[in-house]
Amino acid sequence: MTLTVRDAKRPPPPSFEKDILPLLASKCHDCHGATVQEAKLDLRTLSAMLQGGESGPAIVVGDPGGSLLVDLVAQGQMPPEGSEKLTAAELATIRRWVKARTPAEEQIVALPPRTQVSPEDRQFWAFQPPRKSDVPRVRHADRVRSPIDAFLLSKLEARELTFSPEADRATLIRRAYFDLIGLPPEPAAVQAFLDNPRPDAWEHLVEELLKSPHYGERWGRHWLDAAGYVDNRLFDGDLSSIYPNEGIWRYRDYVVNAFNTDKPYDRFLTEQLAGDELVDWRRADSFTQETLSLLSATGFMRCVEDHTSEPQYGIDKRYEVMNQVVDMFSTSVLGVTMECCRCHNHKYDPLPQRDYYRLMACFEPAFNVHDWKRPQERFLADVSLPERAAIEAHNAALDKQVADLQPSLKAAEEAKEEPRIAELKKQIGDLQAMKKSYGKVQALWDVGPAPTSRVHRRGNVHAPGVLVQAGFPEILQAPGTLVAAKADDVSGESSGRRLALAHWLTRPDHPLTGRVIVNRVWHHHFGRGIVETLGNFGRSGSLPTHPELLDWLTVDFVEHGWSLKRLHRQIMLSSAYRQSSRRPPVDIAVDSPLARGEKVDPGNALLWRMNLRRLESEIVRDSILTASGALDRAAGGPPVEITKPADGLSEAASHRRSLYLFARRVYPLKFLEIFDSPIMPVNCTQRMSSATVLQSLAQLNSEFLFEQADRMARRVADTAGADSTARIDLAFQLALARKPKDAELKHSLAFVSEQARNHEMAGAQPDKAAQMALADMCHMLLSTSEFLYVE
Repeated sequence: MTLTVRDAKRPPPPSFEKDILPLLASKCHDCHGATVQEAKLDLRTLSAMLQGGESGPAIVVGDPGGSLLVDLVAQGQMPPEGSEKLTAAELATIRRWVKARTPAEEQIVALPPRTQVSPEDRQFWAFQPPRKSDVPRVRHADRVRSPIDAFLLSKLEARELTFSPEADRATLIRRAYFDLIGLPPEPAAVQAFLDNPRPDAWEHLVEELLKSPHYGERWGRHWLDAAGYVDNRLFDGDLSSIYPNEGIWRYRDYVVNAFNTDKPYDRFLTEQLAGDELVDWRRADSFTQETLSLLSATGFMRCVEDHTSEPQYGIDKRYEVMNQVVDMFSTSVLGVTMECCRCHNHKYDPLPQRDYYRLMACFEPAFNVHDWKRPQERFLADVSLPERAAIEAHNAALDKQVADLQPSLKAAEEAKEEPRIAELKKQIGDLQAMKKSYGKVQALWDVGPAPTSRVHRRGNVHAPGVLVQAGFPEILQAPGTLVAAKADDVSGESSGRRLALAHWLTRPDHPLTGRVIVNRVWHHHFGRGIVETLGNFGRSGSLPTHPELLDWLTVDFVEHGWSLKRLHRQIMLSSAYRQSSRRPPVDIAVDSPLARGEKVDPGNALLWRMNLRRLESEIVRDSILTASGALDRAAGGPPVEITKPADGLSEAASHRRSLYLFARRVYPLKFLEIFDSPIMPVNCTQRMSSATVLQSLAQLNSEFLFEQADRMARRVADTAGADSTARIDLAFQLALARKPKDAELKHSLAFVSEQARNHEMAGAQPDKAAQMALADMCHMLLSTSEFLYVE
């Protein structure tokens, strides 16, 4: 039966004054009225509701599903437990009113959003945009080569201090090589620099090193620490089990290439956060090299541990992956710690819990817990989607042909028909050889529609709280604004949230992005950042020793195209960088500036001399291989396997640079671990540098050192000939980038002679004994403190 109603009219939508306000007054005004306004939320006027409280606007006009008030009432969180709840009909009335765009007689007043950040919070130096102050005037203008020197000298002279003398050329070239390419200079390069009469010889050397392909390997390693790069997918809980993150090495190679080409840092960040949103890769007939590069760049967010490969790892573990992404991002890029904000407002910094989940919402479309891709499925092919489909169809057809031959092969084997067996196996082998393949790219892309984002009460993923919109920390935005994460320049089908995050990060006036990377570069050149805590610029971190210098460098860095190579030049061409690291002699006058430096600033925070620095673990190994002549300088590609013996003394399968060894979270190559190679539970913004007995024992007793010392001795003998003095001279140059002093030469000659006699007494032939003695000499040089440290 059908009923027809003529002239039916839809009832008018509810109005605020007649229908909504009475409901709110009876059920909600005890907590959000004239006397009490919990969470700063006032529900007495439409203007106040649009302004909202600490959790944002109470309603979104026209969108009941995105309105906080509707959401909290529907979840039963408002009114609170023990109060009279709204009925289903009353909730439906509110929904209709919001969907009808909130009709009201009230004259709407546009009020600024409620803030959880006070004006006092904004006074902290790190939360203010950097400003370029005037370069100070100094008394010792003759030591000023750049504004860097003026800023540093200004503080030194205020304490009656000054710079140390300039280091000699032999020291400077070794310092420059290790800083820029992470390898020691060859003897010919040292001699050429020492003999160079050009007044700009130093500038020319720096420029040559910046053009070296090894520059990207050296500085790419620093960034990979901050990104938490490893080749292993899981936590690495035991030595023997390895779960490769197939294809993640493409991200490592992307980083190296980005540094070598001096990709502007703002573009570098944008590609890593949203490379997939910069190109419509889904509709591409084939991938260009640029498309592959952009997709590989998003491996930045695929470095975190992901143990959700099996069905039993549900929502909890999926959110753990997202939490680690936010933690890695916040410390590496923003330079703030946000881990505690999962559960509560930050204890020290103006970072409310709401801001943590607003930031996390930027990543949720890609790490969609409700449409989750297991890690073994979360990769793209290095060919386009149509090409991948064609390859898989081609291989499937071959598999079918192989399957069709299997019964015949089985019958032939049962009948022991050897000619027929050989023929069928050949056919199967030929079919298998015809298969095509593609490589894997550990990329990130949006999966399905963007999910609803909520605060997790006390960090519990099973206790969803208020709705949040994707956005950015309030303290890092202008007062009165809460910018949503939306981008209009997305290519392809994607939410654009990560691209919006990248655009916000790379604004010239962003308080932290430029400061954090400039400070990190400074740290790697001087051994200590202007802010000592590289991953924490908040109140619990260190205050800057030279805030005006950091701001000047940051603004200048942004103004000149975010170029890292230009920043290296600024730092390395300064007088401050060229200082000697030697402490003043004991007989120096007590009232001299250098003697005062030891007394007034023993920690060298004011940089009155250069800091002595221990080489990082990878550079120690690479330097040993360089001295011996064994280093394989091939770049890029899949990682080199390392052994996993029961005793833990792992070894590498080749002599390539340490950057290309298979990187594990907990079990790096044992030699690297001894010299403080970082453990990577999430990432490493700042390495430790220790001096332990175990390091000395490893230098003296390692099979790796024995092998390389023998190889270095053969190199020395082949190059220098039979003359002992020439041999020792070359050995010093290979190991320490300098010639021996007279006393060192005398003691070394005596040492080699004595060792040769000892080896002869042990039964070695004279020629063999001389070679073994030379190897002992090389081993001694590779075990010295001077080899491990750069002045």
